[in-house]
Amino acid sequence: ESVLGSAKDGAKGLAAKMRQPLGRNIIAALWGNCTIKVMVGFLFLYPAFVAKSHDASGWEQLLILGLIGAAAGIGNFGGNIAAARLKLGHPAQLVVRAAAAVTVVALATAITGNLLVAAGATLVTSGASAIAKASLDASLQDDLPEASRASAFGRSESVLQLAWVAGGATGVLIYTDLTAGFTTITAVLILG
Repeated sequence: ESVLGSAKDGAKGLAAKMRQPLGRNIIAALWGNCTIKVMVGFLFLYPAFVAKSHDASGWEQLLILGLIGAAAGIGNFGGNIAAARLKLGHPAQLVVRAAAAVTVVALATAITGNLLVAAGATLVTSGASAIAKASLDASLQDDLPEASRASAFGRSESVLQLAWVAGGATGVLIYTDLTAGFTTITAVLILG
């Protein structure tokens, strides 16, 4: 029985190491990333509904979606390059700044209701998303022991995917006017 008891205690100790609570910096980085992912999910679906709802020809719809898609691709590429070159000494602060930038460009789009401003918001959001994700990964690697990193990465990815889905659902449910849509998503981002 003593061998069985010590085996149970060893399993509990291993489980505790593998599922360590996340620290303040990781929570801040995760929360900021979720805020940005809401906007990413929104931008993934909402422009398609906006393009379809307007009495535009197929070419005009393609132009709208192409502009938004190109901005997303360029922003993601630039964000990944920037993230690789940045010194991530305070990753949680960088994530908060990225989330603030995304909120500001969403507000600018809500105020103007302009498609080009929406494309700029997409560019900034994609770049900020790449930088914020790299910062979150750096926080997870720096602040957690090796035994609990895999579990933390899995939990963080699950939460980020749920935030993306919430943003996409918002994009589907909101009226297809740029001002109305971006005002709603800006309110959500401000809460984030």
